[in-house]
Amino acid sequence: MPRSKKRNTKILPVNSNEVRHVVGPVNDDTVSAILKSEPTREELELVTSYVRGEGSEVDRLGHPLTAKVARLYDILTADALYVDDEQ
Repeated sequence: MPRSKKRNTKILPVNSNEVRHVVGPVNDDTVSAILKSEPTREELELVTSYVRGEGSEVDRLGHPLTAKVARLYDILTADALYVDDEQ
């Protein structure tokens, strides 16, 4: 009977290239702060959609940011890329 292959279920944190791919051309300090949080790609995509105001406001209100994603939100909203967008 053949053994089933176990998949690696551990989700690895993203690297700097992936950060910039998902969140955009943020500055190096922002990338560094994000990497220190060791986010997954899913967490980055979620926080980026919140920062950009994508999706319905009702949906965002029904799913408040918590823990790491809330910290990532604070980091991104302090970056000039997103500060300028909000003005």
